[in-house]
Amino acid sequence: MNMPRIYTDPSQSETTVAIIGDMDLLEDKLTNMPDVATDEEAELVSEYRAQFRAKSKQLDKERLAMTEGARATVSMVNDKFRAIIERADRCTQLADNKLLPFMRERERQRKAAEDEARRQREEEAEAQRVADEAAAEAERIASETQDAEALKDAEAKVKYARSGLDELRRTPIAKPEKKAVQGSLGSQTGMRKNWKYRIADFSKVPEDWLIPEADRLDKGKLNTVAKRDQENAHVPGIEFYYEEALTSRAGVK
Repeated sequence: MNMPRIYTDPSQSETTVAIIGDMDLLEDKLTNMPDVATDEEAELVSEYRAQFRAKSKQLDKERLAMTEGARATVSMVNDKFRAIIERADRCTQLADNKLLPFMRERERQRKAAEDEARRQREEEAEAQRVADEAAAEAERIASETQDAEALKDAEAKVKYARSGLDELRRTPIAKPEKKAVQGSLGSQTGMRKNWKYRIADFSKVPEDWLIPEADRLDKGKLNTVAKRDQENAHVPGIEFYYEEALTSRAGVK
């Protein structure tokens, strides 16, 4: 397969070099001219302008011709890579379809285990509080009364509270699953939440969250109307106007 020729500098084109040479001469003359004050000077500057516009168009044509090979090569390589990348993306999606149900269920189990562990810790903390209160009450009774039955009853409550606490401590706390899956060759695959939005009721969206009114306009359509209808252009709420600009066309040699 013949590869397109790749140019890397305008100097590699004889046509471009010639156009630039002509521009150098014209630019030197234009730069040294005084401001236009007579018809003759206006005619001369007008000719310079037309020549520069013609050179600009010629240079742009040369640019497109010289970069055609590079653009064709980039396009060809991009097309080949695009097919391979799309294949990789499809396989990634296939892996997602296989993994996501498992990962979601494991995440559900992980959260359930975390909730259970939190509940166990809270129960243990409450049992510790009850045991501490029972012990404090027993100490108070021991210091304030000679009633053996009352003291015996308080000590029984302490024993009961501590036995409940010991039972909770013997219960193993649920161990949550890991968030990521360890691949067979050391990779890590986890889930994350990509938060997005959808419009529920557009009428309730605050004005601060809307783009400026000018950015809501179809500018291409309005420009078409302005150029087509000119002074007769009319769209409610829109003002059409013109700006003066010069136009030149090089004479035929």
